[in-house]
Amino acid sequence: MADPSHFLTKMFQCESPPFEQVSQLNRDSSINLAVRHGIQDTAAGWNGCLDRDLETRLTDDIYPYLWLVATQDATHIDPLHKHLIKKRAIVTAEDPKLHLVWFYETVYIKPLPDYLLNYTIWEKHISKSPAQPISNRPRYDKYRAALGFLRSYSFLIRHESDFIIAQKANLLPKYISFQRFQKFIQPFRSLNNYDVSHRYHYGQFRLTRLNLIIRLVRIANILYLFRPDSERRLPWNYQEQLWQTSQYLQHYAAPLIFVFAILSLILSSMQVVLAALGSATWEVFIRISWGFSIGTIIFAILPIISTLIGVSILLIAQGQFAMRMKWRAMRSKNGAKR
Repeated sequence: MADPSHFLTKMFQCESPPFEQVSQLNRDSSINLAVRHGIQDTAAGWNGCLDRDLETRLTDDIYPYLWLVATQDATHIDPLHKHLIKKRAIVTAEDPKLHLVWFYETVYIKPLPDYLLNYTIWEKHISKSPAQPISNRPRYDKYRAALGFLRSYSFLIRHESDFIIAQKANLLPKYISFQRFQKFIQPFRSLNNYDVSHRYHYGQFRLTRLNLIIRLVRIANILYLFRPDSERRLPWNYQEQLWQTSQYLQHYAAPLIFVFAILSLILSSMQVVLAALGSATWEVFIRISWGFSIGTIIFAILPIISTLIGVSILLIAQGQFAMRMKWRAMRSKNGAKR
């Protein structure tokens, strides 16, 4: 007997839109949808809107290394009720790179754009991509990215409780019923990785690990250990979480205090051993204790110096930025007078 998922995959490969017109959940005109999303109802306007909502450029840049920090399984997506069980707050994020990224007690999810539920938008502006092997195709194209995004929602919302959570969190339009949504989204669960863009070969990500891998890749690029896939310079963070100097100090203070406590315990133990030896000498232990003490003193001084240098650099950079903005405003003002 033939596998039904095989026929489903064939349907997605051959058709655009990937659902029938009677199944669409949004029936607004393209003009009204364009106004709602702040764009012109033109091909260029919709292409820009789709890229803004679906392109995960930074994730695509580090795609070859994601297997090191993430589960290589597209179905590895917790349904919404499970995120709440894990004490994670659901935060809406319009940046597509943050979709399905979690950070301690927060999970970022991009709301489902209503135009992806509209048959006319798919028909006119989300044309089907040509068939290509995964290794040769671009990591982003709007058709496969849209399919992957919808497939991620098919895993996020598996129960009616997930649907209620999604609507309360403003992830779904309020006018959709659970039954209609389930009927619409069900086929997307059976898509395979061939049908979706590269980012959606994975499920959810942990932000701390994304920050780690992007730093390692950038350092490797700087040292010319391998040739980067993209001409763009990678940032030091996938997503910045510390926005003030005091947050940085608080973030790094706890591990430093822990290390200093361990070092203090070791030094105290050495002092006890040396006192117990009395007049007896243990030359090797004395030398090790001396070297370890000097190293601890240096290690204690370095964070203080690094903090002072870091704060100074930050203040200088902020001052330069303020001066540039002031200079730019003055030039604009003088240009307007002319």
